[in-house]
Amino acid sequence: MTLRSISAPELRRDRCFLAIIATAMIVLSSSAPAQNPAAALSDQDQAYRVSMGTADRKIEAEVKAHSELMKNLEYLSDRIGPRPLGSPQMQKASEWTLQRFRDYGIDVHLETTPVAHAWYRGTDTAEIVSPIQRAVPIHSYAWSKATGGDISGPVVFLDDATVEAVKRQRDQLKGAFVLLSNDIPVPPAGQPADSSFDALLPPGSTGPQPTPLHPPQTYADRWILNDAIAATGAIGILTDSGKPDRLFNMGGTGPCCDPSVLPMAFITHEDYSLIARLSKSEPVRVKISLQNTFSPGPQPASITVAEIKGSEHPEERVIIGGHLDSWDLGDGALDNGAGAMATLEAARALKSLGWKPKRTLTFILFTGEELGGVGSKLFVKNHAAEVDKIDAVLVLDTGTGRVLDISLSNLWETAPMMNMINWPLRDAFGLKPLEARFYGGSDHVTFVRAGVPGFVCVQAPAQYREAHHSQSDTFDKVVPEEINQAAAVIASWAWNTSEYPQSMPHHPPVAHQNFLGTAAP
Repeated sequence: MTLRSISAPELRRDRCFLAIIATAMIVLSSSAPAQNPAAALSDQDQAYRVSMGTADRKIEAEVKAHSELMKNLEYLSDRIGPRPLGSPQMQKASEWTLQRFRDYGIDVHLETTPVAHAWYRGTDTAEIVSPIQRAVPIHSYAWSKATGGDISGPVVFLDDATVEAVKRQRDQLKGAFVLLSNDIPVPPAGQPADSSFDALLPPGSTGPQPTPLHPPQTYADRWILNDAIAATGAIGILTDSGKPDRLFNMGGTGPCCDPSVLPMAFITHEDYSLIARLSKSEPVRVKISLQNTFSPGPQPASITVAEIKGSEHPEERVIIGGHLDSWDLGDGALDNGAGAMATLEAARALKSLGWKPKRTLTFILFTGEELGGVGSKLFVKNHAAEVDKIDAVLVLDTGTGRVLDISLSNLWETAPMMNMINWPLRDAFGLKPLEARFYGGSDHVTFVRAGVPGFVCVQAPAQYREAHHSQSDTFDKVVPEEINQAAAVIASWAWNTSEYPQSMPHHPPVAHQNFLGTAAP
């Protein structure tokens, strides 16, 4: 999961707008029925709410009684392990999930695309050479260019992470390692947060916005910045991991999937802070070695697509999903093995109940979400002629925490229908009213760009701040009762949506919106 960056003025504007609209469209529409549902709802709506409430509780009971989520997630995490895009482990995971859906009697297939290069981590080393001598742990960005041995040079902090700052400091950057920001406060481990999304934000933040790791507004801006830094003759880029307790972060260097323009690496927040303090009084020099390698040519990358066919409108799809790929420092248990295996469990539960949905239920385990939504873009491309028949999409992509609510994704025209779908979920699972904020950075945004209603689950933090993209993303962090609740919620949402009398309203495609830094065609 990677948060979409939002500028501060945009955030303030959207928060004011969202507060007004959310009050008008969600709070008011849900409060009256809660007081007197029979008086406020039509007979059809009341029958729907009762029927879906009964179904949702049966789904919950099926998951509680027979869940195989933890067994599947343990195998994925411990036996297959980390799953970078294009790696043998990622392809093995896709083939294994193909078989798991078949084991549950569900129709399933893989859809595959080549990626330019797979990336393989080698040995990463670093040390401060002066004014002190100290080895420091370091980890290369994924798809970082290798150093070709040890390289040494001074460190230079950018005044701010912009192309303008690069131009101002051009003479200083030649032959130097560039650090993109000064020392940034990091919340201590275990600090409370309202949700897993909020857990990733800087201290004092009140909504989705850039993390300290990505100061520019979009990933496309970041890639432009990297190109500008390389043009100065700089020899590498070092980034603060932005996590407590010497935990690392991980990310990609640029457009999928070629080597970066410069060697790029993360160091821990503690060592980044040390370098920042030292540099205030005298020059600092470091030496690093990044021994990454790449596949000589393209490698396959697959998504797993499973379906339970609709009985009345089989041409219409309701999609739930999560991404199966992960970074490689941990096992990808939380980001996003949990979401992928919850999707598999939702499919198992619905198939076991033997119900016949009105619309086709589609379960997708995406790949390459961490590299710009490669898998979701593949699905939309492969099914371009059917996009107008995709009813709606819900993604689970923020760890092991229970689902608290669902984000409306600024798709206000869907609010009345989403509110009806959400009422039984609130009754069965205690969900909050629909979330007003927009959350980007996951596979639902690809569908939103294509004009399809795309939503994302808002989950409890459950150690997501620490585990996200770090070496701590391992199976022991999974909370069984919480991720099983999430599986039951997404299964119930899919069922409720498939059974609603009307289709979800679509919107015009968003032709120029960026998703994870990749411009729309």
